[in-house]
Amino acid sequence: MSEHPISVEQARAIDRDAVDRLGMPSILLMENASRAVAERARTLGDRFVVLCGPGNNGGDGLAAARHLGPRARVLLLAEPDPDRAPDAALQFAILRAAGVPIEIGGAADLSRDRDAVWIDAMFGTGLTRALAGRAAEWVEAFNAADGPKLAVDIPSGLHGDTGRPLGPTCRADVTVTFEAPKLGLVADAAREYVGDIVVAPLGLPRVD
Repeated sequence: MSEHPISVEQARAIDRDAVDRLGMPSILLMENASRAVAERARTLGDRFVVLCGPGNNGGDGLAAARHLGPRARVLLLAEPDPDRAPDAALQFAILRAAGVPIEIGGAADLSRDRDAVWIDAMFGTGLTRALAGRAAEWVEAFNAADGPKLAVDIPSGLHGDTGRPLGPTCRADVTVTFEAPKLGLVADAAREYVGDIVVAPLGLPRVD
């Protein structure tokens, strides 16, 4: 784990190295990330709204919801594609098999959970376009919520390397990122969106 900021490509290289060279299953990395998110979220409150996208960032959110238990309300933009995001699809399948209620593609109704901890797990560092449609509506709901707000890896809507908002962007009180801060998180343009930055380990082995 490093406090030195890294690019999106460097972050991807760390994940590839963990899987290809170290033999760590990618689902294990997701599990470690999600546990760190859940642990931090619990310091902010005891009820949760988890907004999940269909990719691996959303998979982190789905797994975090499992750790948070029945006090987490889970909203999912769309079901993960098993071919494009197999780990996220597995997390979705686990929750479904367990009977966890998952609201797919609906409106993020503020009136139900005004004071809950809101968790943004919609889109990660790979985002390159402005959010629109339901995703933009969820960003608006996230920003308007009264409770504490946590972003997973990077606030949805920010460019991972430049920190510039691509369009509608979540404004978090805390961002839990993994292994090292991303360049975009520490850019001046991102300051009003990221809040406090928490760097969480992914369980990679360390050699002194």
